[in-house]
Amino acid sequence: MQPFLNFYKQSHFVLICLVSILILQSSCKKDNNTPSYPSGSNENINSWMLDSLKRYYYWSDGLPSKPALNRTPLEFFSAIRNSSDRFSYILLPGDLSTVSPTNKSQYGFDYTTIKEKNTGLVFGVVKLVLNDSPASRSGLKRGDYISKINGKIITQENAVALQQELLSGSQVTITLAEVNGNELKDIGSAELTAGFTFEQPAVSSIVDKGSSKIAYLYIYDFSPGLATSLYNTFMSFKNAGVTELILDLRYNSGGQVAEAAGLCTMIASGVKYTTPFITYKGNKNGGTRSESLGDAASFDHTLNFNTLLQANLNLKRVFILGTGATASASEVMINNLKPYMQVVLIGEKTRGKDEASFKISDARIPKQVEWEMHPIVYKLFNATGNGGYSAGIDPDISVTELNDLPLQPFGAWEDPLVKAALNRIAGNSTVAIARLKSSNKLNLVAGNILADSRAMLTSASTVITHR
Repeated sequence: MQPFLNFYKQSHFVLICLVSILILQSSCKKDNNTPSYPSGSNENINSWMLDSLKRYYYWSDGLPSKPALNRTPLEFFSAIRNSSDRFSYILLPGDLSTVSPTNKSQYGFDYTTIKEKNTGLVFGVVKLVLNDSPASRSGLKRGDYISKINGKIITQENAVALQQELLSGSQVTITLAEVNGNELKDIGSAELTAGFTFEQPAVSSIVDKGSSKIAYLYIYDFSPGLATSLYNTFMSFKNAGVTELILDLRYNSGGQVAEAAGLCTMIASGVKYTTPFITYKGNKNGGTRSESLGDAASFDHTLNFNTLLQANLNLKRVFILGTGATASASEVMINNLKPYMQVVLIGEKTRGKDEASFKISDARIPKQVEWEMHPIVYKLFNATGNGGYSAGIDPDISVTELNDLPLQPFGAWEDPLVKAALNRIAGNSTVAIARLKSSNKLNLVAGNILADSRAMLTSASTVITHR
């Protein structure tokens, strides 16, 4: 099975969290007892979906017994989806109208529109720019301020509408600005054309603070081969005598569980192949399945568990930076490391995706239904049975990066989330983050969040897929 789905001709790879589930096949044949409908009809498509959901869907017991099959597939799926389900979705491959675009998938950046607390100015703050993306090739950087989209000034009233306009086409003009006193001054523009964005590099560094040698590692996603690619990085951490690790997952919305397990292998003290790691709990058909750390890490055979274990830092605690964009496999790391070490979460409450899904497609020959489903089929738990974080995982130290503008590059020790970790490592019980000082700029603080490009993400962006 392909580990990633490319939803757009011009897109960033959708972040996918692959889980080790031994459960029949991820394709579904139609129940022979179901009435026959003309191929391609709404009734034919929807009855196939309903049959599949009755077998695999986590909330299968709550499915309606006689739903209206004559609705369009999107309307039908929305109508029968459980009210607790935020992440299941369907799509028609090749039909862009069935999948909502995102800033990241089209242009390779995310931003938040704020009303600044001290000045009352309204502007966008670029939070993330993907490497080698249309945004980065146009010169956009994390921390940039946006005053206009397609020549229209961003206001409190039109912030959401302009975000939607940005996604409505394949080209956009972004006007960049700086804060000059109580005014917003335009300083240039960036012309963006939608296009592909590929693999994102990790960012790492080491700093000495008193008696501590502290490593920092930023990871964008848990893509195939990540853990193996980080082996040399962790060996350098180990050879340098690193005693503390700050793991930056603030914008990491998922990836393969195998890679998350591989990363855990190089972090926690005392782990081995047979260390219990993850449990999947499904409906009456899916049942319950548990995996060890070694089984989870080496399931897809892209890494050697014993090799990764050689780079283990033998740490008793880890500092993880998170936000509302931290989801799926990232949350698995936070939750599933807790039985084996102290996990200090710094930042904001995470997304709350404690669930697993896989792709279901029509396996009949000839194929009758072109639609694909990605329903939630499992809830996820750690080795001690703790899970249930659908409302998100609360931070141990609450820090909002937008309260200390301008945003710093990833890996900067002046970043407020990183500073909070350094502060705790230094032994302070409270967070005292020094303001960034500038002779010609105000200390800016986000007052109200008016729009956030990540808040408009569809469920597809955090799907967990069966392998």
